[in-house]
Amino acid sequence: MRRVNPYWFLDFRNRPGLVSARLPPRQAAMSLRDSLDRWSSRNSIRGAAVVNEDGLLVHDALTAGVDAEAIAALSVTVARNGRQLGTSAGAGRLGSIVLEFDYGPTIVTPLDDRHTLVVFAEPDQDLGPLLFEVRREKAALSRGL
Repeated sequence: MRRVNPYWFLDFRNRPGLVSARLPPRQAAMSLRDSLDRWSSRNSIRGAAVVNEDGLLVHDALTAGVDAEAIAALSVTVARNGRQLGTSAGAGRLGSIVLEFDYGPTIVTPLDDRHTLVVFAEPDQDLGPLLFEVRREKAALSRGL
């Protein structure tokens, strides 16, 4: 069996003229669950996820037994359709979408141009404080990505 590249081709350890770049250690990003635990309305939250523009999970604090991949894919579609609705109606940028379900409301809100936050709230809770906190913490969550 003939190799395409010689064994030393990808061995950069003792190659003259090559400089190894050392990056400064990155601070560990706070997990989504840790961020949510700091919120005063944390008792109103059943779960949450941050999803990228391709419908893939970036971070999640979802309960066991939910289909996280489906949640990711569908929430991006909801946010995309909300943006299109706002554009068509001349209503400006999308702030948040609240969906009412039997087992509690869901808040879908863009964090930035590439990420969406989905928050599943407990049923029969006042959404005002949670919506305020989502709006207030969007920038911090976006910076942590």
